[in-house]
Amino acid sequence: MQEEFRLESLPLFANLSRRQLDAIGQALENRAFGAGEDIFVQGAAANGMIILLSGEAVLFRTDADGSQTALATITAGQSVNQEALFTEKTQSATMRAARAGAALALTRTSFTRLLEEHPDLSSAIGMGGGQRTAQISPQFAEQRDDEEILIQTHRHWWSFLRTAWLPLLLIPAIWGAAYLVEVQALALALFGLSLLLPGISLIYFYLEWRNDSVIVTDQRIIRINRTILAMVRQITQVGLESVHEINFEFPPSDPFARLFRYGTVIVKTAGAQGNLELDFMPNPEQFQKLIIEDRQYFESRQAQRHHKIVRAEMQRWIAGDADDDASLAAESAADDEPPKPIRGANGYLSSRIEMSNGDIVYRKHMSVWAQHTFLPILVIIVSLASLVLSATLVSPDLRIVTMTIGFVALLIGCLAYYWMDWDWRNDLYIISDDTITLVHKRPFFLQSLRDQILVERIDNVESLTRGIFAALMKYGDVRMSLVGADEPKMFHRVSNPQAIQQEISRRQHNKAERRAKYDAMQQRQILGEYLDSVNGGNVIQHSNPAGSRSMDIEPIDLAESSIDAGAIRAVGNPDRNRPPRLPRKLIQGPPAAPSARPAITNPDSVRRPQRFRADEPDQV
Repeated sequence: MQEEFRLESLPLFANLSRRQLDAIGQALENRAFGAGEDIFVQGAAANGMIILLSGEAVLFRTDADGSQTALATITAGQSVNQEALFTEKTQSATMRAARAGAALALTRTSFTRLLEEHPDLSSAIGMGGGQRTAQISPQFAEQRDDEEILIQTHRHWWSFLRTAWLPLLLIPAIWGAAYLVEVQALALALFGLSLLLPGISLIYFYLEWRNDSVIVTDQRIIRINRTILAMVRQITQVGLESVHEINFEFPPSDPFARLFRYGTVIVKTAGAQGNLELDFMPNPEQFQKLIIEDRQYFESRQAQRHHKIVRAEMQRWIAGDADDDASLAAESAADDEPPKPIRGANGYLSSRIEMSNGDIVYRKHMSVWAQHTFLPILVIIVSLASLVLSATLVSPDLRIVTMTIGFVALLIGCLAYYWMDWDWRNDLYIISDDTITLVHKRPFFLQSLRDQILVERIDNVESLTRGIFAALMKYGDVRMSLVGADEPKMFHRVSNPQAIQQEISRRQHNKAERRAKYDAMQQRQILGEYLDSVNGGNVIQHSNPAGSRSMDIEPIDLAESSIDAGAIRAVGNPDRNRPPRLPRKLIQGPPAAPSARPAITNPDSVRRPQRFRADEPDQV
């Protein structure tokens, strides 16, 4: 293995120790290749992971008609076929050398033998029970189905030891005091205290260090901060699509930073409020490189997914699949219906209400309602009691005065209760598929503020629980940093803020998926209009002929790659999608004749479902 390449630079091996890396290095096989040589071929069995040491290679797919579609350009230091280490699969593309070079191969057989000889490898690379898993720690919110953890780490160990010096100094200090005390019982008590107090302090500082963690997945960066005594739990997450820049620095005022190789990693987003600062990160250079490669890999997978969706849309169009007008009409009729609440946790005092159109309406926690209405309810109870006592115990001469006071107090209490209850009930946070709406109202039209945020404009989502009462009653704040905004948007004192944070993150993820689907439909429409013009305006409708090969493509496993998407050119040219700089290779037999492709008409406009309207409080 060449010395300039470091295995730990790959996300799969980022958490391995030097002994584990050496074991994997001994299992690697060296392979050389020349320009134009196929490193692996589409349709063959995938035997394991390939790491490119030098040279350059191109990944491309050969379609049913013989055309070649470029998928990625692989350069030195990148790897492919990582999933082949864990499962049996076939190659869904061909990897051909554009320039001569060398590569390292880790076969599935060698990797399995390594796992048997080194059981600690399974947990180090995120495996358990012999199969690869991707389970995020329970302290962190639920993991998405298609999300994989790349690294889960803590602050550098020096951040723990730099706070442990005081308890360690207490031990000899208390021993000295015990030595000077002449009473044996008191000396023994001090000796025991010298072990108990520093021991408890060290355990506390260790738990404080251990509870804070940073998780990098193939979709997000998550930071978890917890303070035990103050009962603070803060979770911040940034989607990879929001990451614009990664910087790191060694604190200039800390002489131990360069000595122990820890520093501060700054994740910058489009909005300054959404920046994420990770202090005391071990090996900040490597951590920076991991996030950059993860960002590039995320973009490549997004491009591959978009390519697959476009192919699937074109396949549906060629097969003659069309939307059912009756179903579309039914959906449109359903969209016209006003949304209705379908589920609330606590009835009248529900702080989370699911609407029929998919929106979720949040109110502040019930403790806020109880805090604001406590005094009015107390006034109502006292005034009712005074009216009863006035009617039974007070003399007739004073009864008119006491009952008048009681009625006035009852009226004031009822008005105050109505005000406080109406105020709590109409401060709403509404999460929909496309927007997040913050509504603040006051009775009698004194105030009505409505702030609407686009989901795709959110850079950073943070949940915060602070204090013992907030921890026991499970309420806190949700903070959203926006692109181009000076101040973040807040959900104040809401129930289960971590679940709301995950709901916002899930809506962002779904919004990106819908956007990719919409873009694919737009491209299908453009291609259909082009083919329609080529056919002279005649729209040809037919179904997919029997025996024709499907155009669906399987996702390609790329640990790190950059996409070089091929452009669609004239039908009938066998090299229309040949990847750039890829040496030509003879194709046996003539290329398949192009099939007639029908043109498509413009897709029907999709009506957005009617959203929850905060000006209709009786809906909740």
